[in-house]
Amino acid sequence: MTDVIAEKKCAVVLKTYTWDSFVQLQLQRLQSTFPEADIFISIDETNGFAGTIPYDRVLRTCNAEMLALGFANRFEKGSLLWWNADYTHYQVQAQIPDYDYYLFVEYDACIAGNGTRLLADMIADEADFISHPLDAGPAWYWHRFHTGIYPAGQLRASLNCISFFSRRALNHLAQRRRAMSANMDETGFWPLGEAFVASEVAAADLTFIPLARYGDVSRYSWFPPILSTGLVLPQSGHTFLHPVLDQKRYIASLLRQTHFVRHYFMRGSTLRRELSRFPGAISRRQLYRAAMLRAAERLRQVCGAP
Repeated sequence: MTDVIAEKKCAVVLKTYTWDSFVQLQLQRLQSTFPEADIFISIDETNGFAGTIPYDRVLRTCNAEMLALGFANRFEKGSLLWWNADYTHYQVQAQIPDYDYYLFVEYDACIAGNGTRLLADMIADEADFISHPLDAGPAWYWHRFHTGIYPAGQLRASLNCISFFSRRALNHLAQRRRAMSANMDETGFWPLGEAFVASEVAAADLTFIPLARYGDVSRYSWFPPILSTGLVLPQSGHTFLHPVLDQKRYIASLLRQTHFVRHYFMRGSTLRRELSRFPGAISRRQLYRAAMLRAAERLRQVCGAP
């Protein structure tokens, strides 16, 4: 059995939409964690050519390619590859089909520990899908939008910034996305990737193992962000982190995700304390604009928009 596991191959894929010094640092962190793995960059160039990337395993894609592969031009919020983050996985597998497993890592996620051991453990468990499950019950914001697609307890959800797939899982999910795309006129709300993947894996009775089985997920969520500067990754055990951001993205995340930006003007507030770490990095005008955008977003949610 050990020999069979040793023969299995896993591609590690860094997903990004841009190339800059921060994304390059994230690649270097992956290389340090997975020194023996084949690491690829998957970059979304929908908004334009990302330029020369000094690396020999780069897979470039865009919205037009996804449509050519038979996936629907459907999304309810954001953009096509933000809403359907799983689309990119199927394009990657089509480009590099000779792997048994694929580990996808978003540009703002980090994995600390012994990557060789981690992949061996995942493969030994014969997992089809490894991710961080979310409670998809009525309290989940997206629950009410998906009940027409996955009714009667069929809805599942997962945070897929770090996600591991078997070849058969990706094949099945791509087939399901294409089937839904062919009948999209009969589909109401288009399922979010986090709901689609977990729900379809469960419906197909594929093996879904929580990411927490393999390490610490206490700092693996959507918010609050983790500042990349000075970040020291733990050397013992495995740790999964998200979102890890450089200063510019860190500040933007605080302003975009903090429920009430006006808290900045309250002495001792968390937002004020965090932003005080970056003197001169943000103006009051930017704060007022962020507050207005957050208010508009809350109003959209009250009105029932996704």
